[in-house]
Amino acid sequence: MIAYPNSCNISLFLLLVKTTADALGNQSMRLVDSKEVVGMMSSITSKEFYSSKQTSLKVDLRVSIQAFIYDGSKHIYIQREDKIYDVTRTYQNGMWMELYVSESSLKKEDIEGWNL
Repeated sequence: MIAYPNSCNISLFLLLVKTTADALGNQSMRLVDSKEVVGMMSSITSKEFYSSKQTSLKVDLRVSIQAFIYDGSKHIYIQREDKIYDVTRTYQNGMWMELYVSESSLKKEDIEGWNL
């Protein structure tokens, strides 16, 4: 398989999750919307790693998607890894939006309406 520079290599879901509370104050999370997109996944550089350590923001991966697609979602789901990630930082780089993500403590079972 030939890999081309700046070609998409991952399919992921942008997740819009809302926290709600019942009359007793018990909080639950509900999946409001999801959007499947393609992007480029890459590991973070050593400079980004040390920078994240200094700011106490844990960053595991960098995912780039086209900027006009990004809707401000704070969570993404990567199906091939079967993991939910939190978007800890974003950076617009021309036509690309770089999402710096860390593995979330949130699990599929914790979210009402999960249907992905």
